[in-house]
Amino acid sequence: MKKLARILVPVGGNAAEDDAIRLACQIAKPDKAKVLLIHVIEVQRNLPVDAEVIPAQERGEQILGHAEEIARAQSNQVESELLQARVAGSALVDEAVERGVDLIVMGVPYRKPLGDFYFGATVSYVFKNAPCPVWLCRQAATDVAKKK
Repeated sequence: MKKLARILVPVGGNAAEDDAIRLACQIAKPDKAKVLLIHVIEVQRNLPVDAEVIPAQERGEQILGHAEEIARAQSNQVESELLQARVAGSALVDEAVERGVDLIVMGVPYRKPLGDFYFGATVSYVFKNAPCPVWLCRQAATDVAKKK
């Protein structure tokens, strides 16, 4: 694997993302790569894309704060950003291209399959269109069973 300089970790507030952040930090350490945490607020089409959506922005800041704590506990160089876009998947891919990201690590919650495995629209879009490798860190089925 080539030397890594930037690793992107999208964060939306699901439990699987904590492990994805830790994994990205472990991968980043040998190369002293920067871990970029991004939260995307999907803005409804009836609003301007740069509209102030205060509750979503406050929630996004909380999610990023939590993610930064996890990354800093691993002693990593971390940067975080709150973006607003119509669709999270394309915003993440655009950001990866613009910033020259070397790897994307995504936390994926466990979803009980209804006949087929389903990731969700954002993960599927990033997985199909990312300009770099994408690693998925799926929450274990046993973690979900413990919470019930």
